[in-house]
Amino acid sequence: MAVVCVGQSAYDIVIPYDGELTENQKYRVRDRLECGGGPAMNAAYLCALWGEETSLISRIGDDDYGKKLKEILREAGVDTAHLVEEDGIETPYSIILSNTGNGARTIFNFPGEIRCRQYTYPKLDASVILSDGHLPKLSIGAIEKYPSALSVLDAGTCRESTMEVAPYVDYIVCSEDFARQYTGKAVDLYNPGLCREIFSQIQSINRKHAVITLGEKGLLYEEDGELKHLPAYPARAVDTSGAGDIFHGAFAYGLARKMPLEDILKLSSMASAISVESLGGQSSIPSLDLTERKLKEQER
Repeated sequence: MAVVCVGQSAYDIVIPYDGELTENQKYRVRDRLECGGGPAMNAAYLCALWGEETSLISRIGDDDYGKKLKEILREAGVDTAHLVEEDGIETPYSIILSNTGNGARTIFNFPGEIRCRQYTYPKLDASVILSDGHLPKLSIGAIEKYPSALSVLDAGTCRESTMEVAPYVDYIVCSEDFARQYTGKAVDLYNPGLCREIFSQIQSINRKHAVITLGEKGLLYEEDGELKHLPAYPARAVDTSGAGDIFHGAFAYGLARKMPLEDILKLSSMASAISVESLGGQSSIPSLDLTERKLKEQER
């Protein structure tokens, strides 16, 4: 069985700083981290790192950044045969300012030019499809091609392409921002009625399963008709870049392994919590052994 990730790959340049930034000032940069990025790419990297057969359907440029991304993916064991290399097009990239004092980050994303190109799907027995909503037609096509696979949408923001995919998936795993943008209401954990109202509205999009992630406040999910709250695991945040991507990758892994939903959410939350404690990139993606060991420590 295999995981197929569909969506964005990007080359990230992460610049750490501590303190506040002020306009019209010059800052001397002494450190930076260059690494792979993009929701689908990071999720694919984690799934492969954790031992799942993983394919990534994405677009990159035929440039230095694109070549570096392919090498990063191959080192993790991700099948790169279905990456489309756009001739003469820049690989999408992001410049990320990461405040190491509180873990907050500011992202400047350069998505690159999008062309209508021919993509192909892997010839395998897919058990899970993860879409980040950036390539909606390809994502829906994958769901149709692998009818027995479970499908997950990484819904970070409520944009048109994300909403195009949302009705087709089995699981909408959305951020607090997405929930607020879609419903017009902010999650308040001290107001259970409001939480149920927001959750029901999200769930009505696909009429199947939903999860709302709340960052340091944990997440909301439903089990046996009951809305439940899972608190976040403690972490000292240095860089939150990619934490959501890692959560979704671990979620896809858990589905592929047929784990119970609560166990999947605990595994995903722990992986995400560990990742924010170091500067972003693939080096912040924890091993499966470390994630499971940390979970056992929490349960003692």
